[in-house]
Amino acid sequence: MIKAKYFNIVFVLVFLFIGFNYASGSNKHFYNPINGDGGSDITIGTANDYKLFQNYPNPFNPTTKISYKINVEGYVVLQVYNLVGQVIKVLTSEVQAPGRYEVEFDGSELTSGVYLYKLQINGYTSVKRMTLLK
Repeated sequence: MIKAKYFNIVFVLVFLFIGFNYASGSNKHFYNPINGDGGSDITIGTANDYKLFQNYPNPFNPTTKISYKINVEGYVVLQVYNLVGQVIKVLTSEVQAPGRYEVEFDGSELTSGVYLYKLQINGYTSVKRMTLLK
């Protein structure tokens, strides 16, 4: 009986420690669900040379604009995915010079839901989430 009581106390203390440790931000993950501009963001690579912006408007029906900035020339691939990981549309697949670009995405043939768009250039990858509401 006493062992079970101590086990429960230790279990609760460990659970609280893990919860406080997680809440304090000591867990360093590459995925940060809120990146300051209201969208989800997964970024791998040098963020100083490239930036994928949150689509506007979001949620959208049926079109939205996706913007990105590149400071170094490279082969740019911008794709839209469903949540299963299937490519829905390739928006850009070409070598581009430094600058800011904007691409319009038309989701009129898609169902309502959450979609992902991914920018890849020179080893940099960034993914954001957008919502289509009909």
